[in-house]
Amino acid sequence: MNGPAAGLELRDVVAGYGGQPILHSISFSVQPGERLVVVGPNGSGKSTLMKTVVGLLRPMSGAVRLGGADVTALGAPARAALGLAYIPQETNIFRNMTVLENLHVGYEFVAPSKGPTFSERLEAVLGLFPEIRVKLRSTAGHLSGGQRQMVAMAAALMPKPTVLALDEPSAGLSPRNAGLLFEVIGRVAASGVTMLIVEQNTQLGLGAADQGIVLVNGHVRLAAPAMTVRTDPEIRRLYLGGV
Repeated sequence: MNGPAAGLELRDVVAGYGGQPILHSISFSVQPGERLVVVGPNGSGKSTLMKTVVGLLRPMSGAVRLGGADVTALGAPARAALGLAYIPQETNIFRNMTVLENLHVGYEFVAPSKGPTFSERLEAVLGLFPEIRVKLRSTAGHLSGGQRQMVAMAAALMPKPTVLALDEPSAGLSPRNAGLLFEVIGRVAASGVTMLIVEQNTQLGLGAADQGIVLVNGHVRLAAPAMTVRTDPEIRRLYLGGV
């Protein structure tokens, strides 16, 4: 008997720009509720991978599956409607709006015809982000970098997605704020959301993940439990800066 479909799956994906592949036959799956972190040197194809997953770049070949459904031919809005939320590295909140207004936009972006009301989702999401509950009336642009990332994550979770894709969530944050953010990421994962994270801070990212992938020159160099990736001496020496 087959088990439940993976939350997110790529099968033999080739993708790139102008007919030139950047990703070469990428395959992996993230099981429901798991955290998979993608690490690797600059220029390894991590940004191209994220764009391909969320529907901003259509693969040249291969398949992208979301909850068992083939979404390869669908763009980003259609994938969002099917439960894939995406938080880009930059421009991921409306800085001139309040925190509460940002959460409204997140809820209405994939306006659910059925399911929880805005108030119900607000309470559920704020339960994961108590740090921003007291900031609801504050202008989002006036918050700290770590708080802005929390607002971005909270807004993305408002429509109750099944998969959350984060692109470099710790970028620009102090070590302390990056650590706090990954504590929040742990809370979100514990709520049952499947997570794909591209992260430059390999120590922090792999330390908070279930599974890890090392991407090098568009190829999967290693796919294994995160602790295995984190402690492999050759991988650390060659690709992870010895962390």
